Amino acid sequence: MAKKAIPLTIDPADITTVEDDLPKAKNFKYLHPYWSNKEAKHIVVVLEYDDGRKATASVQDMDGTNPDYKAILEEFGVEQLDKNTEEGIRRRDEGIKKRLQRKETEAVRAKQEQLFGAKLQAFEIDAIKDSSNIELKRLIRKAKSPMEVQAYTTILLMESLDEQNKS
Repeated sequence: MAKKAIPLTIDPADITTVEDDLPKAKNFKYLHPYWSNKEAKHIVVVLEYDDGRKATASVQDMDGTNPDYKAILEEFGVEQLDKNTEEGIRRRDEGIKKRLQRKETEAVRAKQEQLFGAKLQAFEIDAIKDSSNIELKRLIRKAKSPMEVQAYTTILLMESLDEQNKS
């Protein structure tokens, strides 16, 4: 026994179509691409979107099928990526050099401040202030390290104690 056919009604508003194999319009552009490795299979690039946002992207192409990788190479070329990579390495090296110089300067400054503080502390001692030994006081002022300041201060204090014991 055959079943009776049921009529099918379709509203055209309910139909959606799928567009196959159409390239999607990209809403960004590539900026400042450079190689991330020596094998030239990994690119780091900045994506600038139409609305002004920026994002850093990592693009790899191990099997030769990545469309973004191909698009970047077509737009910039291998020579430009090599040039951008060299420039990035140079900037990184300069930054490292500047940071090291800044650390050295800060270390020297800290050492000088420590020495100055030691000298101030030495001259805050009443026995040092009141001492008549101009030579040892001069040596404290001209000392090049906190250890020197301590040594001369100790000598001056011992002299001061000896003078007090004699009187």
